[in-house]
Amino acid sequence: MRRPAIALILALGLAAPAFADTIDVLKQNTLVLREESGKFYTLLISEGGAMEQVNSAGVWAAGFWSLADGTYCWTARGAAKLCFALPVDKGVGDSWEIRGPTGRLAWTAEIQEGRADLKAVEEAIRSGAE
Repeated sequence: MRRPAIALILALGLAAPAFADTIDVLKQNTLVLREESGKFYTLLISEGGAMEQVNSAGVWAAGFWSLADGTYCWTARGAAKLCFALPVDKGVGDSWEIRGPTGRLAWTAEIQEGRADLKAVEEAIRSGAE
């Protein structure tokens, strides 16, 4: 009786997709935040709270991030701290809207596969390719 139960547990475990929450997905991929105006931020977050970004003006900055009670916050190059609710169920290719305190659309967020080469993003923007 014990063997069929173990086999069933193993089969269910192999059949179920591996679950990773959004922050784990972001540590291995790229987060792009776009404003309706066309401005954007390309962010890479790393273990230990380190992050770096390039904005739509081609300006690179290092900073730090945190996640507490479902709220993701980041600060880059001494700028004001920016925070938003981070859904826990997003993966590569997913996008969602981030609204400000008044309900107005602030950004559309998208998780892009892989880690962006921020130096190349910066250079493309500065040369007018972005």
